[in-house]
Amino acid sequence: MNNFQLIRYGIEMGASVYRQHRFINSFLKPLVQKHSARLGYTFSKSEQKKVLFYYPMYTVLACAQMYLALKGRRLSISERKRLTLVGSMATICDDLIDEHNWTREQIFELLSNQFTEEGLETKARLLVALNKELNTFWPLQQRYLEQLKIALDWQSSSAKQLDPAITLDEIVHLCREKNGNTSLMFASLIDEDWTEAEQKFIYQSAMVGQLTNDSFDMYFDTLNGLNTYVNRARSIKDVRKFFIDECTKLHQSVRDCETTGKQKLFTIRRMSCMHGFTLVALDHLQETEDKYGPPVDWKEATRKEMVTDLALNKNRMKLPGAIKYLSTL
Repeated sequence: MNNFQLIRYGIEMGASVYRQHRFINSFLKPLVQKHSARLGYTFSKSEQKKVLFYYPMYTVLACAQMYLALKGRRLSISERKRLTLVGSMATICDDLIDEHNWTREQIFELLSNQFTEEGLETKARLLVALNKELNTFWPLQQRYLEQLKIALDWQSSSAKQLDPAITLDEIVHLCREKNGNTSLMFASLIDEDWTEAEQKFIYQSAMVGQLTNDSFDMYFDTLNGLNTYVNRARSIKDVRKFFIDECTKLHQSVRDCETTGKQKLFTIRRMSCMHGFTLVALDHLQETEDKYGPPVDWKEATRKEMVTDLALNKNRMKLPGAIKYLSTL
């Protein structure tokens, strides 16, 4: 990828962010605010960011649009509506499981229209209300419900990452299954019949995306006692090698799909524009590791030493090279 191509991909990604941000404000925000006001539920600042920005933005940009890059088409309005709404609902499901002790079976019953709002706690009532909104324009499909059940099974296991005795191999297995099956659930909302090879690509993309999230969430994950590959590996060098290996597998999974060489190249380059941020974050964490020496007790490191500030020119300048490097894997 040359500099001209990199600029073009950057402009396209920026336009996608702008388009989805406007869609969230025009479609999702009024729905959520209507029901939260009716139920008397007030979001905390962190909840509001997750429900009305991070999750619906990630679901479309880092999941659906990346999958459809392989198909050479864009999201339809109906697909964007259901993905945006389900992305927002997904973070409420996570909170009910992780913080309110709901089981996978209970969440599935809520989302398969087996519950009314009556007698439920407020956050669960909000989830039921949003699910009913989804049903007004998209009747629940069987393949979505089947994949939802699998994704919830693995999400229910995520509490294991709070166990300090969890091994690195267990972390990898849990993250691979939890995020891979969640990505397949999002893919089931798209009007496509995914081949086995395409499903492997979607599944693998989730692990790479999780490593990106973990590298940027290092401070908050460590503060909250969450064990991730990034804060539990022996060294940041090991994390970098694992990340590169996973990206290489991801790109190979794209090549294994039956589509044109042009679409394969476009998909790999588009993914690299997102995953390049991970290498920038790992460079920052490497500086911290060089300061303390491996293995770092990340609980002793400062917030500044763990959070990658992309407002800094030194980090921005690293990004183009990181993207171009990943696009050649």
